[in-house]
Amino acid sequence: MKAILRTKAGKHFSTMKVETIKASVIKPNEVRVKMKTSRINPVDMDLMKGFPSLKYKIKQIGGIDGAGKITALGSNVNNFSIGDEVFFYRLFSDIGTWAEEITIPVKYISKIPKSISLKESGAVALPILTAFESILALNSKKGDTILIHGAGGGVGFIAVQIAIIMGLKVIANASNKDFEDLKKIGVNTLIDYKTHDFYDQLKLNPPDYVFDVIGKKTLMKSITLKPKKVVSIAFPDPAQMHKSGVNLPWLLKKILILMNKKFTKAAKKFNVELIGQVTGANGKLLNDAARLFDTHNLYIKSFKTKTLNEIETNGLNKLDLGKIILFN
Repeated sequence: MKAILRTKAGKHFSTMKVETIKASVIKPNEVRVKMKTSRINPVDMDLMKGFPSLKYKIKQIGGIDGAGKITALGSNVNNFSIGDEVFFYRLFSDIGTWAEEITIPVKYISKIPKSISLKESGAVALPILTAFESILALNSKKGDTILIHGAGGGVGFIAVQIAIIMGLKVIANASNKDFEDLKKIGVNTLIDYKTHDFYDQLKLNPPDYVFDVIGKKTLMKSITLKPKKVVSIAFPDPAQMHKSGVNLPWLLKKILILMNKKFTKAAKKFNVELIGQVTGANGKLLNDAARLFDTHNLYIKSFKTKTLNEIETNGLNKLDLGKIILFN
């Protein structure tokens, strides 16, 4: 089978190449999946850069999420069947979805919603899990307001819909080109980040919550708005990194804490609860999120695709972020 592999350390997918490899042996608690699609996420690029000081003896298959059809079951699997269409998100320590066929622990997978296609589900596995877990972390109250940054993006657009389902009044900070789609899903208050500063727009009437996908200045301004809570995927909590399969050494934890100190200090000053979101591989939670699609008809934006043959010819680069890989 063909797979997209990291051949050595590099930047922006520069060392990712399509090669033919042997299929892995299926373990008792795994399923074998014939892949249909996988999203090219920013985290994929970070994971695939590698460390220049290391010599990689084993080539690493890229990709952390996706969707496909089960073709074989491990001996201990009894809650899925051959032919089931599933989607999934893996641990950072167990990446490898960019291949025509993969094996994956059954605890990471969920049957895809009936309301979306197999092709579409590979585009939303990570975004829906991240958005769902982030909004749940706020423990919000119906009728409260939430400011969502990057509301037109992959994670933000799903987060907007989940927030609305939970009874929150959404303020969407996005590009004007996304306004039409945001209005379709029920957003009435929109801020064009290119022409208006959200802080100036909201400082006199701040939201109860903020969902941040950008970090840096956007995160700091969000904190100074003095909402009750801010949840940010750009502010990973070192104490929660184990959820993604990463056990940071104490030195790296300390460095991450120091890097984030200005945000934690500001949150304490303004009495804001700051939540550093780390998305973990969790098939049960993904299944709970998937049910929202069928019960509330969530809307999926159109996406650009790139076939495995195109990648074999032209490779991958950072301009491919957000695209969907088609395997067949």
